[in-house]
Amino acid sequence: MDHPFRSAAFGGFNRQDVLDFLEKMSAENAQRQQELQQKLEESEEERRKLSEQSSQQAEQLSILQRDRESLNQQLEQLKQELEDSKAQAGAQTQELESLRQERDALTARVDALEPDASAYETIKERTAGVELEAHRRAQTVLDQANTQARELRRNVEQWLGQVEREYGALRSQVEATVSHAADKLEKAGKCLDQVSALLSDQEVALEAISQAYGNTDPDKVPAPVPLEED
Repeated sequence: MDHPFRSAAFGGFNRQDVLDFLEKMSAENAQRQQELQQKLEESEEERRKLSEQSSQQAEQLSILQRDRESLNQQLEQLKQELEDSKAQAGAQTQELESLRQERDALTARVDALEPDASAYETIKERTAGVELEAHRRAQTVLDQANTQARELRRNVEQWLGQVEREYGALRSQVEATVSHAADKLEKAGKCLDQVSALLSDQEVALEAISQAYGNTDPDKVPAPVPLEED
């Protein structure tokens, strides 16, 4: 390594040149260390922000997953309610059949006990009215159950679609954030390696300068050989 040192009168380098060079190298080294430290602090701050953002997105993802599970539970509950409605419609159908059987029994009794045509017609009309009312009630319950089931299914499908889209978007965002954070961490590692290499080079240079400066110590310069007298 070349140094702009002037030679001293008695060997070694000029003392002031060495001091000036040491001061310059120390100032440059301090400035480089300050710049690298600032870059390191900026990288650390950005890594911290990315870590916080990643944590928030992970929490949002967890909330969406819980919402999705809740919607799945609601869907299962709605399915169960639909099955219950179908069972209720079946019970209504059985009740209608029972009424029909009761009508047939009443009709038989009327035929056997009351041959009067007018009385028979009256009872027949009443039986038909009962049958019609029972059928209407059963059909109304079944229609309401089917309408509610279709509406609930449509709402649940819309909810699930929205959750799927939000889940996909958040997942893509989290993956991008994690990739960006990994890239920043890699750059911070390279910056630390540069700092280590620079400090190692400065240490070697300072050792050489210290050795050269030590050679300029007046106590270590050999005394001149006395001249022989004639």
